[in-house]
Amino acid sequence: MQDLIIYNENQVIIQANSRTYQETKENFLADYEEKVNYQTIDYNRTTQTCWLNGEAFQAYPNTVCEDILNSIDTLLEKQAKREYIVPTIDELKAIKLSEVDAWTERKITGGFISECTGEIVRYDSDKDTQLTVSSDLNTINSALDKFSEHYPEGYPMRGYPEGRLDKSVYYLSVEQLIKWNVDLGLHRGKCKQQGWEKQAEIKAAKSKEELDIIYIE
Repeated sequence: MQDLIIYNENQVIIQANSRTYQETKENFLADYEEKVNYQTIDYNRTTQTCWLNGEAFQAYPNTVCEDILNSIDTLLEKQAKREYIVPTIDELKAIKLSEVDAWTERKITGGFISECTGEIVRYDSDKDTQLTVSSDLNTINSALDKFSEHYPEGYPMRGYPEGRLDKSVYYLSVEQLIKWNVDLGLHRGKCKQQGWEKQAEIKAAKSKEELDIIYIE
């Protein structure tokens, strides 16, 4: 089990020391008794990644996130003290479906592989990048003769070469940029399809035990 935090308006999931705490945001804040100055957190000790307020690659480790993970026992104790009402299967499914939505979004925006330059490179796929490139492509396609004027070296795109942790800048031709966008679209479609498959499994589940064995990374 990975040590991680998923924190947003819909839910809070904390995994640490092979234990899991899952609650609403309101109940978590009551249990934690400390102010959390983030709207969303996606933090993972195992992969050493830190996303805060939707911004990737924040400084790791993060003091607040580490304190939350180290508070897992206290959080579980306080959770247990509250009156427990066994959730219905529909409520459990709703929770699991929201986890799938968050998981799918993370996969879509967490980067993708393209060989548009002939090299294996991992590019960013956050929403800002998707919108920027989509807008630029529309402009380029409407005035192809202007491409070389505005991008004499090619369209600049940063990415991680295979086996590297630092970004390099690639200058893409129109054809390479189109291939990059096609690869992004295929990546997005694959992630959505995987999410739909998880959703179908959840909707078909007949018990909590069946829901529990549906694995979400």
